Amino acid sequence: MGTWHIDQECESALIRLNDALCSFERATGRGYTLILVPETPDERIHMSQSGKPLPPNFNMSPEEILAMALERRKKS
Repeated sequence: MGTWHIDQECESALIRLNDALCSFERATGRGYTLILVPETPDERIHMSQSGKPLPPNFNMSPEEILAMALERRKKS
């Protein structure tokens, strides 16, 4: 099993996406929050901010991360 996804191709794509977001954010000063929620509980929820994956034991829920991202969006 991968770190973030059970399929190795999807795992590689998530890594590439996070890398691309991180580079884009450094170049532009923009920020992004990515949340991938599998519909079955046997897979982990993937969350990343600014192209950096959050650890599975991160102390905020996906709902809290989403609310924080939406609040930042309102202030922009």
